[in-house]
Amino acid sequence: MNPSFFLSRTALSEIRLFRSADGILHFEREGKSFARVTLARCFPYTKPGKFISVRSADGSEIAMIQDVNFLAEESLQAVREELDRNYMIPVIKQILSVRKRGSEWHLQVDTNYGPAALDLENLHENIQPVTDSRWLVTDREGRRFELSDPGQMDARSCEFWKRLS
Repeated sequence: MNPSFFLSRTALSEIRLFRSADGILHFEREGKSFARVTLARCFPYTKPGKFISVRSADGSEIAMIQDVNFLAEESLQAVREELDRNYMIPVIKQILSVRKRGSEWHLQVDTNYGPAALDLENLHENIQPVTDSRWLVTDREGRRFELSDPGQMDARSCEFWKRLS
């Protein structure tokens, strides 16, 4: 099956993504079934529910979902669970401390998954805007964190953010 690009709600209603009893993600379309499929977000990251590549167990692309919101409820739930599992990005809730040593920055933060220590080599490369009020922070180890609307954080966190931005 060549890659299919789902352009309409009708085409999306003809596919099914689901987990079998053993937890394996499956993709079905036009009587063809694929087990052990994986999902990959394509650019832009500002639209996390759009342009989702469905790949077979051998890694070849079998479909492109242009907008997950047009999937049937069961498929939508399976897609969201899989993307959340593969793209876990902790959200920074509070900046606890900021230290600069030479050209490196050391941050202690609290996230929705608990505390984390981040080491950043270059602020301009490691803190990238996604939207006007959302940033993607990548530490030296390649871990990604989301910082959303820093103006809503406590006063101390806001002061630390001003030092970084």
